Amino acid sequence: MKFKKDQQKNVVTLSTIAEFVVEEYRFMRTYASAVNKLFPEEQKRYASAYTYHDGKVRELLEKFNLKAISFNGQDYDEGLPVTPLNADEFEAADQLVVEQTFEPAIITSEGNIIRQGTVSLARKEIHEEKNTSEDEE
Repeated sequence: MKFKKDQQKNVVTLSTIAEFVVEEYRFMRTYASAVNKLFPEEQKRYASAYTYHDGKVRELLEKFNLKAISFNGQDYDEGLPVTPLNADEFEAADQLVVEQTFEPAIITSEGNIIRQGTVSLARKEIHEEKNTSEDEE
């Protein structure tokens, strides 16, 4: 019986870590956006802090055999471990791509989903046109 109780405790721990990682992902997206608004000489210092912090979070994930997965730019299908916020804006026949990941999916190394991600979708052809025009600038 003790083993089963320990398993339940471990699931709570993974869920708690997943919550932390999702909040960290949100914060780091905001942080990166703010750093991009700084003068170039200041950006380097804050970008280094970002890289260091990101490495520490990845170490934590590895310690618990977890992965935080962002799906930006990937083809969307209903099998992805995500909740699309704007799925009702599209027809069933539309080819869709993940435009933006708001919250990453947290998955164990064995493929078990601890927490679904949250994304926005776009029609594939519109997303590709948008990325092509951004690359040309």
